[in-house]
This record gives sequence, structure tokens and C-alpha cells, in this order.
Amino acid sequence: MSERKNEPKLTANMLSGGFFVLVAAGFYTGSRSLGMGTNFQPGPGYMPTIVATLMFCLGIVLLVQDFLGNARSETWVMPKLRPFLSVAGIIGFALLIEPAGFAVAALFLITLACVAHGRIRWTEVLLLAAALISACILIFVVGLGQRIPLLP
Repeated sequence: MSERKNEPKLTANMLSGGFFVLVAAGFYTGSRSLGMGTNFQPGPGYMPTIVATLMFCLGIVLLVQDFLGNARSETWVMPKLRPFLSVAGIIGFALLIEPAGFAVAALFLITLACVAHGRIRWTEVLLLAAALISACILIFVVGLGQRIPLLP
């Protein structure tokens, strides 16, 4: 039986290079309608175009290094999803604060952060949420006079 020694595997450099090329294409596409200006007086499209060019070059270098080089990067493994839950909590908080109010948005954020932490007890999560939400209301609404909608 013949074994496949040169079987292509998805590596970290391939994913990184592809990501950089895609983001660079997005930056470039978004900045095409903006004026470039000159080197001495750059326009609004100057910096995004330069960043897109550098990211594109970095992505190509990573891809070429992995395809042509003898030393391939390590095989890509699926990352743990727990760190992404914290980011999702922050995004959810930003999206929920106006339509649902501060209390619901903060409860969503605190719950996702606790789930991302790992081992949780729902009683502790609810007590933590009540304490943090109360403290934020006392500091920002009562103490600083911020006009934050507390409930929908």
C-alpha cells in the first residue's frame, strides 16, 4: 500500500495568508472611491490603500513560504471557542443597549463572560450580575448623571 506523504494539509500560514489577502482586498475595495492625494498631502484613501498593500504582501509571503518552502508551518487546529464568547458578549452588549436597555444588555454580557470562563454556577452568575449592574447604575446613572436607558 502506498502512503500519501505529500498530502496537502491546511496550515496556520495558509489560513493567515488567505485571511490577510481577503482583508486587504476589502480594504482596497473600500478605499478605491476615496482620493489618494500625494505623499506630502495624503488624502483619505492614502492610509487604507497603504495598509491594504502591506497586508496583501504579507499574505502572499505567508502563502508562498508555505507552498514553496521545505519548512511548513504547523497544521491548523480548531481554536477553542471560549475567548470568542467574550467578544460576542461585548458585541451583543453594544447591539442590545439601546433596544433592550442597560440591564438586559449587561446581563447578556456578564452571562456570556461567565460561560466563557468555564465552570459556572447560575446562582453565582445571577448574584454577580445583580451586583455589577447595581454598581454600574449607581456610578453612571446616579453618580455621574448619564442618561442611559435602564429597561426597554
